[in-house]
Amino acid sequence: MAIAKAEPAAAELVAAECVVLAETKDHQNWELIGRVADQGGPHAKVLKAAHDAVEEDEDHHLYHTMGWCRELWIQSLGMPAVLPPPEEERKVETAIGAARAEHARDDYL
Repeated sequence: MAIAKAEPAAAELVAAECVVLAETKDHQNWELIGRVADQGGPHAKVLKAAHDAVEEDEDHHLYHTMGWCRELWIQSLGMPAVLPPPEEERKVETAIGAARAEHARDDYL
C-alpha cells in the first residue's frame, strides 16, 4: 500500500518499520525459546541446539535493521544520515555493540 500511495522515501520508511517490528518479535521469540530450553524437559536439548545455532543471527538482524530504520528517519527529517549505518560498518552483534555504534555515528558523518 505504501508503494502505491506514498513517495518512494515514505514507502521505504514503512518497509523499514515493518522489518524492525518483525525482527523485534522474532528476537523476542528466540529469547523465549532459550528460556524454555534452559528449563529442561524432553525437548530441551533440541531447543537449546536450535536456539544457540540462530541466536547470533537474530541479534545481528535486529540491531542492523534498527540502525537502518533510524538513519532513514534521520534522513527523512532533513538531517545528515549515515548510510549504511554504523551498525553495518562495525558488524554489530550485541546490544552493547549497537549502542556503541549509535553513539559513534557522528564519526561517520
